[in-house]
Amino acid sequence: MKSFVKILIVALLTVIVFNAQAQHGGFKIGLNMSNATLKEDGVKVDEDQSLLFSPRVGFYYDGPIYENIFMQTGLYGTVSGFTSKYSETEEGETFEITEKYILLYLEIPVSFGYKYPINDKTSVFGMFGPVFRFLPYSTLAYKIDDSDWDNDATHVGEGGDKIEWFKKFDLSLNIEVGVQYDRFQFSFFYNPSMLDILNDDFMGPEATWKNYCFGVNVGILFGEM
Repeated sequence: MKSFVKILIVALLTVIVFNAQAQHGGFKIGLNMSNATLKEDGVKVDEDQSLLFSPRVGFYYDGPIYENIFMQTGLYGTVSGFTSKYSETEEGETFEITEKYILLYLEIPVSFGYKYPINDKTSVFGMFGPVFRFLPYSTLAYKIDDSDWDNDATHVGEGGDKIEWFKKFDLSLNIEVGVQYDRFQFSFFYNPSMLDILNDDFMGPEATWKNYCFGVNVGILFGEM
């Protein structure tokens, strides 16, 4: 809880300070497609994984640094994880099991970019920078055959013996390119994580999990252009 309070304070200060100097503030919504690289003893685990599709929403601030160089930050809600499907046989009967690892993150990106104007209303841009991510909630959702979805908590033990599967902090990179027309921005992004998020107390240091995601954003800028 203390970490959660700290990240909210940092997010609030980031928004307030940058808003005072920002040329533009806006709203983004996008499609996030996430997966993870799993390794054990340094060897990639051959899991039957597929992308987890989810929305990505948040507010951002876009301010100039020098001529066409700019800085963009904000606060987003995103989801990481992946989908897995496999079969199990019990007493001669085969079941199809679908699992979804769902990790809900709050993100603060700090990206530096370059915007190249094509005409008075249109420009193309690219940006790059770190993304600071905090994990307030995670779950393992599953269903057997065509049954309803159910979910399990992502921890073992209770009370003082409770061990979370995942670390609360993650650090990734934002690589984003796009086009801006008037007050609208359209972009493609790729976010590979730099840190292993598996709790060593749960799985040990021999197992690792690194998130990655990519997708598309649509943004709209507020205020005078």
